[in-house]
Amino acid sequence: MFFSNLITFLFCIVTVSSKAEKWYSAAIVDRRNSLHNSSNLEFRTNYIQNNEHPFLPLMLIDPKKSNDGRTNFYSAQKFNMNSANSSSESDSISINYNNTIENLNVLNRIRPKRTKIRKRCPVARPRQINQSNMKQKSKTRFLEVFQVVEFDHVSCTSSSGLEGTCLPESECIDSGGSTMGTCADGYGTCCVTQFLCDGRSDADSGWFTNPGFPSPSTDRLSCTFILDKTSEDITQIRLDFNNFELLPPTDGSCHDDQFIISGQNVNNVIPILCGINSGQHVYIEVGEVDGPINFTFQTVSSESRLFSIKVTQLTSSDELAAPTGCLQYFTDTQGYLESFNYRDKSDIVIARTPSYLNNLNYAMCIERKAETCSVTYTNTGNMQLVNYDTDGLPVIPPDQAGVEILNCPSDWLLIAATRLCGNRLNDGSVFQDFTVNAPVTDNGAGPIVVWFRSDESYVGVGFKLMYQQNSCNA
Repeated sequence: MFFSNLITFLFCIVTVSSKAEKWYSAAIVDRRNSLHNSSNLEFRTNYIQNNEHPFLPLMLIDPKKSNDGRTNFYSAQKFNMNSANSSSESDSISINYNNTIENLNVLNRIRPKRTKIRKRCPVARPRQINQSNMKQKSKTRFLEVFQVVEFDHVSCTSSSGLEGTCLPESECIDSGGSTMGTCADGYGTCCVTQFLCDGRSDADSGWFTNPGFPSPSTDRLSCTFILDKTSEDITQIRLDFNNFELLPPTDGSCHDDQFIISGQNVNNVIPILCGINSGQHVYIEVGEVDGPINFTFQTVSSESRLFSIKVTQLTSSDELAAPTGCLQYFTDTQGYLESFNYRDKSDIVIARTPSYLNNLNYAMCIERKAETCSVTYTNTGNMQLVNYDTDGLPVIPPDQAGVEILNCPSDWLLIAATRLCGNRLNDGSVFQDFTVNAPVTDNGAGPIVVWFRSDESYVGVGFKLMYQQNSCNA
């Protein structure tokens, strides 16, 4: 049986479940009213519909969507549930819902917490294997992924035969280099900076090579590379001729093929080179100019040519820097001094005619080693420095050594302040027989320098001398 004389004021707070729909009561509480107290047994707010207490909603109110203000009035009816249709037994009552009234027991809808579950894509189930094998493979796989390899950026030999620097591949590409082979047990790449025809660079070092290197170039060449100084501190440029094979000179002059250097200091004369000069090197003085420096190969015919030249910019404090004015500089205790185009061996079967060049005037310097007091020079090849008189006759007899100005007026080596020429190396200090070679020793203090001079008329094969620095106790 339903309750009678019940005043209800219901908000529509609905919870939906899979079983049924429930209505929750909400009482209007005025804290200023002493009857609205939880200790008053007649004041009950938590009425929930069940079999014992059914309620009917007066109106449905969604607190989130309702635009009703707190000053609105809501109506409730007192009626007899047994005769709900009887209007005589129901009276309307107005309830004032304003800012001084607080709703204490309106129940909010509680949503369950959501947990995001990320599932892996289905993968094939691995085969059952021995547990010990799984541990071993797991360890190996960990080392392969996280193994850290360190290696020094040292010199390396590339697949093309050029000297490079061992770098990570990405670092090589970022620096503008070319990857040529591997190094550091395959963890690095041999990085080479190449200077090509019609190119320009300010790199501190690199390789100027012929088109198609390491293969010879068979095209007629007009190839120029422009080098800008890396900084104002650059005073010299060293060129190392790893490969240098052009057509030979004619009567001491490079008429067909030429290698020309320009842009250096005004008082630094670099000879025009041709022929075979692999293994040679030269220094270029650039301390008094801003640059650029031009390197040019000119050829007159479509024949095979091969060149690879290491270009290194140097400051005055660099280890490779030479004393000012030295076209060549040797730093070993023992080594060889060789005239340009002296060699008669070619890697590309080019025409070979050994002879030095006309109009040469340059210095070959040797770094004096600690605890050495002299240098001895020995002829190790086919020496030929020719001199002729005004009538076109040889000044000295064939197969003989020439000494001093009377024998060597135009083409000569200057060692220990003595001119030497002819077909033998002999200054007469050890043997007076000038038909044989004899060692020449320089005991002078100060810088060790050998000068070579040639005129514009006649040329010979040239020279190849071995030098040896001697201990002060020898």
